[in-house]
Amino acid sequence: MNEENKEIYTETVSPYGKDEAGVQKGDVVKVVPEPDRRKSGGITGSTLKIIAIVTMFIDHIGASVFEHYINILAVSGSDYCRDLITSKVPGLWSEWMGNIVVVQSIDLLLRAIGRIAFPIFCFLLVEGFLHTRNVKKYLVRLFIFAFISDVPFDLAFFAKIGLNHQNVFFTLFLGVSALACIDYVRHKDKDSFNGFYTFLGKIGVVIAGVLGALAFSTCMFSFIGYLISQKVPVNEYVPSLAIGFIGGIAAYIPVTHKWDEERKIKLSASLFATLFFFTLAEVMHTDYGGWGVLAIVAIYAFRNARNNGFIWGVTALTVMNLFEGVAFLDLIPVRFYNGKRGRQMKYFFYAFYPVHLFLLFLVRYFVLGF
Repeated sequence: MNEENKEIYTETVSPYGKDEAGVQKGDVVKVVPEPDRRKSGGITGSTLKIIAIVTMFIDHIGASVFEHYINILAVSGSDYCRDLITSKVPGLWSEWMGNIVVVQSIDLLLRAIGRIAFPIFCFLLVEGFLHTRNVKKYLVRLFIFAFISDVPFDLAFFAKIGLNHQNVFFTLFLGVSALACIDYVRHKDKDSFNGFYTFLGKIGVVIAGVLGALAFSTCMFSFIGYLISQKVPVNEYVPSLAIGFIGGIAAYIPVTHKWDEERKIKLSASLFATLFFFTLAEVMHTDYGGWGVLAIVAIYAFRNARNNGFIWGVTALTVMNLFEGVAFLDLIPVRFYNGKRGRQMKYFFYAFYPVHLFLLFLVRYFVLGF
């Protein structure tokens, strides 16, 4: 690529089929090239995935075994727990297992280590999306394993099968769906925008406000709405939604006031896709909810910034829950990522997720009885 075409070039490849605006495979579209992150040394994507898998497993030991045990210990006492455990596994009992403060501290440590896992998976998900040859197959694979993992997920964490909470594969699926929509709009030429896209461009400020309202009302700062409701006779969600709506508008206007119509349309359509899948994740009660989707979108949107936007994804999760701030430690291994895939582990995580959840359920069931 020569110097004058460094920023934008054209190519006749499109991963999408024909749409209502007439863009189809083979059309010439504007493409902003992705930076080549490959470098010598460092760690590969497979190494990052192993770090995420190990820390996820540690986290799930706490969530599926220790936290169930803490409930039994708090209700029935140490003598009951000692008799229960020794009847199943003689010799396993130790004095610290009867001290609820110690058990809670160990569980807190396990859960803190587990905060490292999800942001790395989000980062690798974005890397996979940028390099996959077939986004549809990528989505189908995530969707299939989301259903396969649902029963083990429910058994491991809730000891019963239900629809109250969905596993993380659903979050990843919705995140990639959002990226596919954003990337689709990003590759469209301004002449192909029809009335629908033009409409989204005109109401972009409203979309930003609604997204801000939903985000603020579902994050750790939503307690501000509760505090206001103690002084003003309104539902606690009303001030939270209002603050978030104003915040979304306040962020949108100064950023876009000098933008041309094409950039506004692309941003508005991207915000609309983010809003849609954020809301869907919240309604479905997926693991990490809409903030998981928002973290994925943030990593993708700021991938060309310093640290490839990873810090923005972790920031989004930390705004959701301050405990997620432990994941800023991920900046160390991600900083050394060399852009290479490493050892082939395509289906290892897909299989590991439901299998390890079911095994943890079996261990808990055998030792604790449920």
